[in-house]
Amino acid sequence: MIQSFYTGNAGLGANREWLSVISDNIANVNTVGFKAERANFEDLISRSTTTYANGAPKNFEIGGGSFVGSTTKDFSQGSLMNTNTPTDLALDGEGFFMVQDNQGLTYYTRAGQFRTNAEGDLINLNGQKLLGWMLDKNGNISGAIQAINIPNSVSPAQTTKVSFKEPTNLDSRVEVISAAFTPGDSTTFNYVNSFTTYDSLGNPHITSYYFQRTGTNTWNVYKLIDGTISPIDVGGTLYKSLQLQFRSDGSLDVNNVYADTQVTLASNETQTDATTDGYFRLTNLPTKGSVHIKSYTTGGTTYIVNWHDDGAGNIVNENGEVVGSIDYATGDIYIPLLENTATTDQITVDYLYNETAGTVAVDPAKVVFSGYDPNNGAANPLITTENFKEIRQVASDFIFYAQQDGYAKGDLLSVAVSEDGIVKGVYSNGQVKDIARIAIATFKDKEILVRKGNNLYLPNSRTYTPIIVPGGVISKIRSGFLELSNVDISREFINLITAQRAYQANARTITTSDQVLQETMNIKR
Repeated sequence: MIQSFYTGNAGLGANREWLSVISDNIANVNTVGFKAERANFEDLISRSTTTYANGAPKNFEIGGGSFVGSTTKDFSQGSLMNTNTPTDLALDGEGFFMVQDNQGLTYYTRAGQFRTNAEGDLINLNGQKLLGWMLDKNGNISGAIQAINIPNSVSPAQTTKVSFKEPTNLDSRVEVISAAFTPGDSTTFNYVNSFTTYDSLGNPHITSYYFQRTGTNTWNVYKLIDGTISPIDVGGTLYKSLQLQFRSDGSLDVNNVYADTQVTLASNETQTDATTDGYFRLTNLPTKGSVHIKSYTTGGTTYIVNWHDDGAGNIVNENGEVVGSIDYATGDIYIPLLENTATTDQITVDYLYNETAGTVAVDPAKVVFSGYDPNNGAANPLITTENFKEIRQVASDFIFYAQQDGYAKGDLLSVAVSEDGIVKGVYSNGQVKDIARIAIATFKDKEILVRKGNNLYLPNSRTYTPIIVPGGVISKIRSGFLELSNVDISREFINLITAQRAYQANARTITTSDQVLQETMNIKR
């Protein structure tokens, strides 16, 4: 009789524990990434004997109630909530984010509330750093897993490659031009188009391409950087332009592409205005559009400039303002700023001269141009390797489409994360850089994970090694979303009612046992 009291009490304890589990689930219904717990009941045995009658077993078993032997986590997918914050991340599928504290301990979590700190690290609400692989400039994984760090700025990159891409087209219907190319005379070319390229310091340079149709299916291309002709370099020999020949179907004849008209570069030539009238005479007669004044000296002070001739007899500055003139027939340069000064003035200039007819074949995918770099001088020119293979010539409007690999310094504007876990930095110079790839961990037996609070899990033994894969392999990473708790509130309310009634029923067995015991005591009356 007394045993029934303990049996009922065991039932009370078990259901009390179940109520605690249910209460914890309900309390975490709004906890991001929370996984519900389920109580597992086990029975208790008070007595168990077995006897045999004619060889058949007769069992006598009296239960001692029940207890909560363990809890099991429900790792099913939670709903996704849109936050419109790109560093809020949700796992759509298996796995856990890996985060690391300052002591180097790695935790696992489904909560993806991340942000960038002042140092550029992606951290969660507890300041722990998100782990992944950093990517090299080609987007490949480089090195071991580490804290993901997003640079707050990117250094400038010099333009080294230019590619003309389809649908670039030169209209085959335009007139043939026989006049010598002069950049300041629009009648000497059919088309011109410009875009920005960059030097090693990230300074922008206006790069222009002039297209001149010289015959049936034949075109000359002239390149100017900041208004100064950029010659083609073939093994150290300079040529003025690129000659393109096209087939009858409009495609480029790659076996008939030439560097045309050999020229000589007069580099770092210093000329003196001995009469202080502002006039300077070049040693050789220059090619129109090739004169570049690097600096001038007056009163013992040297000033760095970036002036050039426009091919029409004017010397202009970076803003296109006329600062002087040039006579191509005599090589005389006139700079009013240096007229009537009390000292002997000088200018330092480079230019192309001594044009010699003749061509040399070049690979249209690897045409090397050389241009003056005001930061490094003629000794270190702006060298670009350019691809013209995709240019066509058909009877259609002129289309210019080119890509180049240079850019200026850029500051971080925003962060984006793709479904395969690639973290991208968006910078003020228009560059979108692949910075890192998020690491996702999973376990063969997730029940080895124990809760450590703050939405974090740890294996119950350091000997358990997770399976680590890049994002997008076993689950997609949803940027701008958070995974909500997977607690089913209606089911928990049903469990709550069940637990309450079970507790009441166990309490009733105790009171019933007490009444029966009281009746037994009353027999003596």
